[in-house]
Amino acid sequence: MNVQDHIEKAGRFERSVKKLDAAEDCESIMWGRMHICTHLMNGALHAGGVTPEDFDIDHTWYLGDFPDQAHLEKTLDGEFREALRKLAVFEHLRESCVRGATPYGPALLAASDEAYVHIREFCAKRTGQR
Repeated sequence: MNVQDHIEKAGRFERSVKKLDAAEDCESIMWGRMHICTHLMNGALHAGGVTPEDFDIDHTWYLGDFPDQAHLEKTLDGEFREALRKLAVFEHLRESCVRGATPYGPALLAASDEAYVHIREFCAKRTGQR
């Protein structure tokens, strides 16, 4: 997918997630935010010349499958690395809250909100989508 396709798909997920109730639909919100942020991150990775449009990540650890690890080391700056750490927040929430039985509460909502906002702002800056 190209940068614009990722941004548009993230926007569709965002519109859907905004219709959900934080208390009643927490698993769906976590799942949706993970997809939103993954699409935004893929757009930023493509826009930054880190990954080509024919290589999308589904999960943060899939960057380990990228064939040119030396290129990643050169092009993933500190801001990209921090955004990827924030994306990993959703990986952990997915395992504990969506697939697991960890109760959803204020601390998890705060972690989700902080990661989501960070990734949105970072990716908007990196893709020129202010």
